Amino acid sequence: MIFTNLIHTNLRTNILGKNVEYYQRLESTNAEAWELLEEEQAEHGMIVITDNQLKGKGRNGNTWFMSPSKGLAMSLVLIRDFSIEEAELIPIAVGVAAARMLKNRGVDSQLKWPNDLMINDKKCGGILCESKISDQRVYQMVIGLGININETKDDFPNDLSDTSTSLFLESGHTHQRELTCAIFTTFFEKMLDDLESTIDDWKKYCAHLNKKVSFYHNGVKHQGIFKDINGRGHAIIEINNNIKTFPSITLD
Repeated sequence: MIFTNLIHTNLRTNILGKNVEYYQRLESTNAEAWELLEEEQAEHGMIVITDNQLKGKGRNGNTWFMSPSKGLAMSLVLIRDFSIEEAELIPIAVGVAAARMLKNRGVDSQLKWPNDLMINDKKCGGILCESKISDQRVYQMVIGLGININETKDDFPNDLSDTSTSLFLESGHTHQRELTCAIFTTFFEKMLDDLESTIDDWKKYCAHLNKKVSFYHNGVKHQGIFKDINGRGHAIIEINNNIKTFPSITLD
């Protein structure tokens, strides 16, 4: 069980996380956050969190595995006006905040563009940001974050056991999930008003800067050297000595 009072005790924010909606069980924290927004029951900075997420949402229709009562599955609601350019940098800031949280808990992590948290080349977490846009402005956003916290090797399904890890497996001891939620939210709030500054921080955590990557684009598999991200958080990849920019792809 997650105790919301422990989240509040450890928060060091002005706005984010002051309202926490806890559910013992949900299909998806992102889906629940959007439902609360539709019903006008959500407010800016609200956290939706669950102890057992059954159908966590990932990019491109993928799902995110969560071991009941062991992982962190949360969504953060933003009801605020952003330009498209600002909104595109929010996943970058989320990644940096999550990596800093893991560092605070004693583990070095890396970021895989655009949405994966890695530890020693194994996936530890993922990010999914969903937005509503009107007149070329983002007016609502739900930030989904899933991180493996206290999972053991036996908790992962067979098809994930060799490619996944957790904060427990890397640090050798269990962690309070409420504390990891509070630390992440505190770091993220500090970045929200200066999103451009997170670009350089993200590069420091990047797992594949100047390394060969492969990905699909328009149904075709490509390979290249991941050179950088630009001021909008888009990937800059060198393919056959040509520099190309991609706003949204998923690296293999």
